[in-house]
Amino acid sequence: MKEICLRYGMNPNQSKAKVQNAENTPIKILNGEASYINFLDASNAFQLVRELRQATGQPAAASFKHVSPAGAAVYSPLNKTLSESYFIEGVDLSPFSYCLCKSAWDR
Repeated sequence: MKEICLRYGMNPNQSKAKVQNAENTPIKILNGEASYINFLDASNAFQLVRELRQATGQPAAASFKHVSPAGAAVYSPLNKTLSESYFIEGVDLSPFSYCLCKSAWDR
């Protein structure tokens, strides 16, 4: 089992918690320490993205803030106006990158 130390439990006033997961679980902390809420947000986003992908057959992205959906998007090509408003005109992006742009800017 792999153990990940968390910044704190459910609330900042709680002592540090730990998450144990199997070695093959695709969890990697890229920067700083995660909190319990971060893990709940990631789990919820994963479930929503999986369901969107299954329903539409297209790449999807989602973000959560304190276990509430903050944004979600499914791939579709952007027209010129949207590309300009997202500041990505003339940039060659993957379908997933388009989803991230939509998810981040539509909040």
